[in-house]
Amino acid sequence: MAHQFWERRLRIIISATLATLFVFVAGFNVWIMLSNRGKTPRASRLWIQIHRAAGYTFIGLFMIFSYFMLIRLRGQSNEISPRIALHMAMALSLAPLLFAKVIAARYQKAQRGLLMGLGISIFAVAFTLVAGNLAIHYLRLASTDKAPDLTSEIVVGIVMLTSVAAFFAGARRPEAKSATVQLPVDKTSSSEPQSRPDELTLTLARIENQTHDAKTLRFLLPPNQQIAPRPGQFLTFDWIIDGKTVKRSYTICSSATQRGYVEITPKRVENGYVSKFLNDHAKVGLTVKAHGPYGKFHFDETKHDKIVLIAGGSGITPMIAMLRYIDDLSIKAEVTLIYCVRAERDVFFKDELALLQTRLNNFRYVLVLSQPHAGWEGFKGRLQKETLERTVKNPLHSTFFLCGPPPFMDLGRSLLEDMGVDPSRVLQESFGSGVVGEKHSAGTPDGAGPLQITLLRSAQTCNVSSSQTLLESLEQNGVLIPSGCRQGICGTCATKLLNGNVRMDNEEALTEELRAKRFILPCVARPVTNITLDA
Repeated sequence: MAHQFWERRLRIIISATLATLFVFVAGFNVWIMLSNRGKTPRASRLWIQIHRAAGYTFIGLFMIFSYFMLIRLRGQSNEISPRIALHMAMALSLAPLLFAKVIAARYQKAQRGLLMGLGISIFAVAFTLVAGNLAIHYLRLASTDKAPDLTSEIVVGIVMLTSVAAFFAGARRPEAKSATVQLPVDKTSSSEPQSRPDELTLTLARIENQTHDAKTLRFLLPPNQQIAPRPGQFLTFDWIIDGKTVKRSYTICSSATQRGYVEITPKRVENGYVSKFLNDHAKVGLTVKAHGPYGKFHFDETKHDKIVLIAGGSGITPMIAMLRYIDDLSIKAEVTLIYCVRAERDVFFKDELALLQTRLNNFRYVLVLSQPHAGWEGFKGRLQKETLERTVKNPLHSTFFLCGPPPFMDLGRSLLEDMGVDPSRVLQESFGSGVVGEKHSAGTPDGAGPLQITLLRSAQTCNVSSSQTLLESLEQNGVLIPSGCRQGICGTCATKLLNGNVRMDNEEALTEELRAKRFILPCVARPVTNITLDA
């Protein structure tokens, strides 16, 4: 009898311990996701590994429980009771949930909402299974005169209550909200235009010399504001210089995993009104309003597994954002960077690019100098087809990102076309042509008088110039419509054209569906005839 008592007690202790660990691990994984533990890239990678280890531990416990459940059922001679059948169904429902979680964690890392939903579902099922067995055990003891052995039950109960408390505590933390909204989200993928961009209030906190003619500026976000860029997107800033508001767009060069700040690296241009101000006069403490993020030129780890980054001069800024993002999240993408500059002193992020070569296993860095120093043994001159053929593996199956001055972009696109690369695999971002009003289409057709624009919904009519964009003309007449990048990239100002014709400098932000519905972008559209807008 004593032997049977201790055998039964040992079995209860082992079962209680495994059940406790089962619920705890499930709750611990949910807690990691909700509380958003990674404050730095290094800490983020550590917690990802901890989350992964806990997940596989849970799968191991599930397999142990499943094995003993099947052994127990093998000895059943009678029909299975409804309670046991329900318990089995719930236990077996964990299998597809765990399989989906593993697949999503491996191939859909950016779908944090999906991962969160699967994690919570797994925790809920595990908690219900253990809590149900515990409740039934107590009911059986209550129906007899036997005193319950409370040791294991108390342990299980305490751990389960702790798991639930941690679950709700994590859900209430401010960081928990950022865990869902802070993830990179493509804000340009909607088929309908956006209403109004979020306005950010940024404070300059650090200035770092990058090259002899460029500085990296770090701007802090207030605690109550969030940003969710994709690596490669940009912000549009409202700079106040000499009492005037000047809009300019700059790529976010910091990693999209960073939550508390954004960085830009403006290059000083001799005739650049804003770039000279930022490089010569900007001081720590400067505040600025910004809108965004915008742009379809960005890296997407769910689509791009082989990428080639071709940058000219300051066009490296979106590329470094992509590389930092890949490094922070340990993304297994094959990356080749071809960086073209005049001389070595013009290389942005020189030390970091060298460090990334040692940290990223699938990263190849090629520097091309058009004015190399004596003894330079690397590629020289302009970007050439030979350079691409010697450095790019499987070009027909790679995605190319081009960024730099317009002539550099034209050259790169032409070389890739000669190599047989599908144009749909070439993404580009242009630098140096973003100042409003620099591009002008043809003027008013011969014989045409002053043009008018009618805003149907607001019942306003005003004169417009064919040499100005519709947005410029409307602003001069005191009519304000939502706008963002002012380059035809973000799609914020997209408006339906009811009557008339316009010329557009850029249609990047318009989908085929919007074009079919006759939407235009007033920030880059110039009137050809009198027009009516649905605004």
